[in-house]
Amino acid sequence: MPNPIEISLLDYHFEAAACDAVLTVMLNKSDRDYSTADELCQVKELARFSYEEIGAAVNELYRRGFLLEVKKPYGYVYAVNKLRISNMEFVYGA
Repeated sequence: MPNPIEISLLDYHFEAAACDAVLTVMLNKSDRDYSTADELCQVKELARFSYEEIGAAVNELYRRGFLLEVKKPYGYVYAVNKLRISNMEFVYGA
Protein backbone atom coordinates (compact mmCIF):
# COMPACT_ATOMS: atom_id res chain seq x y z
CA MET A 1 0.00 0.00 0.00
CA PRO A 2 1.45 3.40 -0.94
CA ASN A 3 1.98 6.15 1.59
CA PRO A 4 -0.63 8.89 1.71
CA ILE A 5 0.34 12.26 0.25
CA GLU A 6 -1.96 14.19 2.55
CA ILE A 7 -4.16 13.81 5.59
CA SER A 8 -7.37 15.80 5.59
CA LEU A 9 -9.76 16.40 8.49
CA LEU A 10 -13.41 15.47 8.35
CA ASP A 11 -16.22 17.37 10.05
CA TYR A 12 -14.63 18.95 13.09
CA HIS A 13 -16.38 22.10 14.18
CA PHE A 14 -13.83 24.49 15.63
CA GLU A 15 -14.58 27.98 16.93
CA ALA A 16 -11.28 29.60 15.88
CA ALA A 17 -11.05 30.18 12.14
CA ALA A 18 -7.46 28.94 11.84
CA CYS A 19 -7.92 25.60 13.65
CA ASP A 20 -8.42 23.45 10.55
CA ALA A 21 -5.49 25.07 8.77
CA VAL A 22 -3.12 24.83 11.76
CA LEU A 23 -3.99 21.20 12.44
CA THR A 24 -3.73 20.28 8.74
CA VAL A 25 -0.29 21.89 8.45
CA MET A 26 0.93 20.14 11.59
CA LEU A 27 -0.37 16.78 10.37
CA ASN A 28 1.02 17.05 6.85
CA LYS A 29 4.37 18.76 7.42
CA SER A 30 6.51 16.66 9.71
CA ASP A 31 8.81 19.63 10.36
CA ARG A 32 5.84 21.60 11.75
CA ASP A 33 4.73 19.05 14.32
CA TYR A 34 6.39 20.00 17.63
CA SER A 35 6.21 23.74 16.92
CA THR A 36 5.53 26.87 18.90
CA ALA A 37 2.77 29.28 17.88
CA ASP A 38 5.52 31.69 16.78
CA GLU A 39 6.99 29.05 14.46
CA LEU A 40 3.57 28.31 12.99
CA CYS A 41 3.19 32.00 12.11
CA GLN A 42 6.14 31.60 9.72
CA VAL A 43 4.47 28.86 7.64
CA LYS A 44 3.40 30.10 4.20
CA GLU A 45 0.16 28.04 4.26
CA LEU A 46 -0.89 30.00 7.36
CA ALA A 47 0.11 33.45 6.04
CA ARG A 48 -3.54 34.53 5.66
CA PHE A 49 -4.01 34.31 9.44
CA SER A 50 -2.78 36.87 11.97
CA TYR A 51 -0.61 36.00 14.95
CA GLU A 52 -3.67 36.36 17.20
CA GLU A 53 -5.75 33.99 15.03
CA ILE A 54 -3.03 31.34 15.06
CA GLY A 55 -2.60 31.76 18.82
CA ALA A 56 -6.35 31.37 19.34
CA ALA A 57 -6.34 28.24 17.17
CA VAL A 58 -3.44 26.70 19.08
CA ASN A 59 -5.17 27.47 22.40
CA GLU A 60 -8.44 25.90 21.25
CA LEU A 61 -6.74 22.83 19.80
CA TYR A 62 -4.78 22.35 23.03
CA ARG A 63 -7.85 22.91 25.21
CA ARG A 64 -9.86 20.35 23.20
CA GLY A 65 -7.07 17.76 23.29
CA PHE A 66 -5.99 17.90 19.64
CA LEU A 67 -2.56 19.25 20.58
CA LEU A 68 -0.24 18.16 23.37
CA GLU A 69 2.10 20.54 25.16
CA VAL A 70 5.65 19.17 25.22
CA LYS A 71 8.37 20.63 27.47
CA LYS A 72 11.66 21.32 25.68
CA PRO A 73 14.83 22.95 27.11
CA TYR A 74 13.91 26.20 25.35
CA GLY A 75 10.22 26.21 26.33
CA TYR A 76 7.01 24.47 25.31
CA VAL A 77 6.09 23.23 21.84
CA TYR A 78 2.84 21.75 20.59
CA ALA A 79 2.49 18.33 19.00
CA VAL A 80 -0.53 16.78 17.32
CA ASN A 81 -2.32 14.23 19.51
CA LYS A 82 -2.91 11.72 16.72
CA LEU A 83 -4.94 9.48 19.01
CA ARG A 84 -7.53 12.26 19.41
CA ILE A 85 -8.13 12.64 15.68
CA SER A 86 -10.52 9.89 14.67
CA ASN A 87 -12.04 11.71 11.69
CA MET A 88 -9.24 11.96 9.19
CA GLU A 89 -8.94 10.85 5.61
CA PHE A 90 -5.77 9.68 3.92
CA VAL A 91 -5.34 11.07 0.40
CA TYR A 92 -3.28 8.97 -2.00
CA GLY A 93 -1.61 10.25 -5.15
CA ALA A 94 -1.16 8.66 -8.51
